[in-house]
Amino acid sequence: MEKLIKYLWGTFLFTFPLSIRWVFYESASYRFGQFNPWVTGFVYLPELLLGVVFVLWFIHKLRTKDYGLRTKHSWLQLLFVLFAINAFVVTLLNGDAFLGALFVLRLFEALIVFWLVQDKIFEPRHTITILLFGALLQIIWGLAQFQNNGSLGLSFFGESFIGPDVLGVAKNDLPNGTKQVRAYGSFLHPNIFGAYLLTIFFLSLKYLKYGSKLFWFAIFLIGVYITTSQGAMIAGLAGLGLYFLFKFFKGMSFRRSIALALILLMTIGNYWFYRNSHAVNTRDVSARERLTQNVISQSMWKANPFGVGVRQFTLEMEEYTSCESDGVNCLDRKMLPWEFQPVHNTYLLILNEVGIQGLLILLLFFLALFDLYWKSGKAMPILALLILAPFDHFLWDSWISFILLALVAGFFVLENHNEGLIEKIEHAVHLEDE
Repeated sequence: MEKLIKYLWGTFLFTFPLSIRWVFYESASYRFGQFNPWVTGFVYLPELLLGVVFVLWFIHKLRTKDYGLRTKHSWLQLLFVLFAINAFVVTLLNGDAFLGALFVLRLFEALIVFWLVQDKIFEPRHTITILLFGALLQIIWGLAQFQNNGSLGLSFFGESFIGPDVLGVAKNDLPNGTKQVRAYGSFLHPNIFGAYLLTIFFLSLKYLKYGSKLFWFAIFLIGVYITTSQGAMIAGLAGLGLYFLFKFFKGMSFRRSIALALILLMTIGNYWFYRNSHAVNTRDVSARERLTQNVISQSMWKANPFGVGVRQFTLEMEEYTSCESDGVNCLDRKMLPWEFQPVHNTYLLILNEVGIQGLLILLLFFLALFDLYWKSGKAMPILALLILAPFDHFLWDSWISFILLALVAGFFVLENHNEGLIEKIEHAVHLEDE
């Protein structure tokens, strides 16, 4: 059974980006004049595979009477459970209970990935190798789409239908007046693709030798470029800058000071835009749309400080479009179908949907993980995700994002546990020598 579990777990790690999915719940999907995926229930083929892996793994644990996991940080899981309970209760009281239950199920699936990673079904290097070659497949796929300026006809494997003239597809305007489709791979949006590449790259740095680092850096650079995800580019550059900075300055107090300064800067920046989005004037259409979403988010939170419920933002947003001040970024009119989108800031979206208490619990969870990673001296993956979060909403409402966050958390705890064992062994050897 162990070999079967390893085979299926390896297959999942390689294929979880495949967006092969089926709709099984759509209570309000067409209320907006067009299909709304954020209030629709999907089941993904890779999550079915994950369910099979979990059942076999659980049975194997029972048979071998191996009931423990390799982490002593049960308080991390307690915070996780408190967050899930809060999200479901808020959604049960204010929103769609079925979408709340589906969200809790996705959280549980992330917990499964966390358990499987830190239970070392594969050694960390083996896991990283599988993830790297899965990313390489996606980059080759994306390059082919970029060159073809459209999809490759691989919808059977979860590829989206994309092209320069297809509505709703992410693309860039070229100087000659044509449009260049951004690379999707098998993801539902290039921004999710970019987040996936950043996560895998920063997770792998610890396990790559110098020559391999240069090779994979070049590969991932190409991958992020063809997604043209500005958030991924900014987070990637910031992450690399911190990586090299920490290579030269290894003092723990210096690292903590830099990280604290970065977090404070991000907090102040987010708060300023949140409070002043109504007054910021820009000619860029995309930027104005995001500022308008911020204005709606602020009005919604003032009316619902404890949250409107998971996946309820687009269902509620039209009630908060009126202009209460002389601000430029408000609608004061009936929204058009394509304007029903979640606010493009993960922190604000969490604040709106599960309330201030949910956001605080989640921040405590990530701060705890962050502290664990400082003890092992490697904080790049979590920093990259923290930097990426204000640029979009997919880290909250994409199934893939839950898997990425679970992988990061799993490696956090695993590496912290391994280095703790090494310290104990070195201490024991030192005592024997004395």
